[in-house]
Amino acid sequence: MAIEIKQLPGPKGTPILKNLTKIDLPNYHRQVEEWADQFGDVFYLDLAIGSQLVVTRPSLINKIANERPETFLRVQKMSDIIRDGGVHGVFNAEGEEWKRHRSVVTKGLDVKHQQRFYPALVNKVEKLYKRWNEAAEVGEEIYIQKDLLRFTVDVTSSLAFGYDINTLEQEGGVIQDQLEKIFPTIFKRINMAIPWYKFIKSKADREYDEAVRVMKETVSVFIEETQEKIKQNPELKEHPTNLIESIVVAAKEEGAFTMEEVRGNLMTLLMAGEDTTALTLTWLIHLLLTEPDVQDKIRTEVDAVLGDTPWIQDYKLNSQLKYLEAAAFEALRFKPVAPMILHEAVKDIELEGIRIPKGQHVLTQYRYAALKDDHFSEARRFYPDRWLKESRCPVHNTEAFTPFGAGPRYCPGRNLAILEIRAVMAMLFKNFTIEAVPGYDVNEVMAFTMTPTEFRVRLKKR
Repeated sequence: MAIEIKQLPGPKGTPILKNLTKIDLPNYHRQVEEWADQFGDVFYLDLAIGSQLVVTRPSLINKIANERPETFLRVQKMSDIIRDGGVHGVFNAEGEEWKRHRSVVTKGLDVKHQQRFYPALVNKVEKLYKRWNEAAEVGEEIYIQKDLLRFTVDVTSSLAFGYDINTLEQEGGVIQDQLEKIFPTIFKRINMAIPWYKFIKSKADREYDEAVRVMKETVSVFIEETQEKIKQNPELKEHPTNLIESIVVAAKEEGAFTMEEVRGNLMTLLMAGEDTTALTLTWLIHLLLTEPDVQDKIRTEVDAVLGDTPWIQDYKLNSQLKYLEAAAFEALRFKPVAPMILHEAVKDIELEGIRIPKGQHVLTQYRYAALKDDHFSEARRFYPDRWLKESRCPVHNTEAFTPFGAGPRYCPGRNLAILEIRAVMAMLFKNFTIEAVPGYDVNEVMAFTMTPTEFRVRLKKR
């Protein structure tokens, strides 16, 4: 007999507000892990004005992912808030609309486009090298996350718009400055019981509104310039050179995209491409600081593959950096930048003996299982070798490793993110040694993505 949601165990709340006052948003992902230790891999949260079915069980998470969009969608509240922020594209579209968005965006991120784009990526790696080399020469401490955010903004804007914003060689930039204000506010608004921002605007709300306005204007200018470029060069209709050209061409086709959707997809790419890849690189570097043996193995591999070149100049060499990629996967297992997704059931369904009613909010938490010995041998050990075929551990459940999502909504930017990670890390280990600057207690903070608190490093030239 199927179990009803309210029959599941869960933390005890207060008589009126139930579990609502217990939620610590910046630490929510870790709260879920602590509760999963107490109540099991599926439990129930009564939030007074609603409830959440919380799932950390890999098999059930994957079933939910594969039931999209027929049975589960992202919660409508999330979609509305994101759309209010000027984003209406592949991230928050659903059903047939999502399929239209996905087909165009995926084409712009496929291997053929990555190969064509790779020289521009190399150019950004060289600029990052110059920035780090100057710091290394004078022993300057580096706020590594800031530099990596600059790098990924430059890469993403170049890929999306064919435009070099070049934040790496300046102290900021319109797009980077505005993006930093958007994600935390979206996360806060999604988790608000009452949308106070609609009635009373805080300083953060006003900054968010201004950031959204500037982003919309900036992207709109890029769109207008691209439309004129295509008008002057009709051959681009058949052979677009970047993502914005592909999307603008598709928008011209009957029933393809509205201009709002064109802008929304470009803003989606900027937001997703900037934050997630930069944070993965930051977490990887942070984890490696206490793993000298892993550093040595990466350095040995990088030296063998790159030879006398300071960074990967030949696209084909990327595939040879297998241990470096394994280290990236291990970082994603420990520190997935999007460890939680909130879904909503659009119809009644029974999964693994649990009856999930229409309208039920379901929170899937991806990291909990990935750090359990039931799914990975010595799960709390940072061991990149587990991802190499010749060193595969006895327990290795890939179903418990879903940092890029699962099912039909699997992240289309996954390969580009791995390409950027290999390029940056190969340059770093070929040219520098890295050490932590004492005095920083690094913690995880949820703000839509899982972000590390500030820490700094010092580079030394090899």
